[in-house]
Amino acid sequence: MKTSESINEIATALAKAQGAIQNPAKDKDNPFFKSKYADLAEVLNVIRSAFPENGLALIQAPFTAENGNIGVTTMVTHSSGQWMSDSIDIPAQGKNLAQEAGSAISYLRRYSASAFAGVAQEDLDSNIGKSKEDNTAPVVNLRNKPTITFQQVEQLKKLIASTSTDEGAFCQYLKVKTIATIPPASFGGAIKALESKAEEQAAQKSKGGTA
Repeated sequence: MKTSESINEIATALAKAQGAIQNPAKDKDNPFFKSKYADLAEVLNVIRSAFPENGLALIQAPFTAENGNIGVTTMVTHSSGQWMSDSIDIPAQGKNLAQEAGSAISYLRRYSASAFAGVAQEDLDSNIGKSKEDNTAPVVNLRNKPTITFQQVEQLKKLIASTSTDEGAFCQYLKVKTIATIPPASFGGAIKALESKAEEQAAQKSKGGTA
């Protein structure tokens, strides 16, 4: 999180505002997770009723991260000039990029605003992850080509950690900036390279143990 040099006044104002804010009504349905959630509009409604009275304003702006993820920067400002800000981003998944980007932005705005305002968000999901297909679809990199899924990223990271592989050097080997930007066509080769290294390490360990 980034803040102004001093935050005493904005911290006091936030404490007062949060004391007046009631958790929003969860009146929206997510059929896939069979849960209810409060949408962005409802979250903003409860914030707007308390923030202005305490000299606070909420500013949110979407952005595209360097790795192609969709992100939102949220800033809370105070009439004193003090401020707090933080950013969060996630990969886009799905076939309809425009719709998925809009859903991801709404999702990030809702959770970021809730976090700053101290609003409870206990639901599993709302704007994204409406189906199993959404959750397993290839990640769409907004700056480059489609990339591997989140599950594939986690699989590679586990192999990288277990083989003590230098992640930066491995990315250079694959000619990508980060693991998350590996194209689907390169995933098999990346897995094979790491598994071969793991087999070599196991063989060397076994040989050393029998020597």
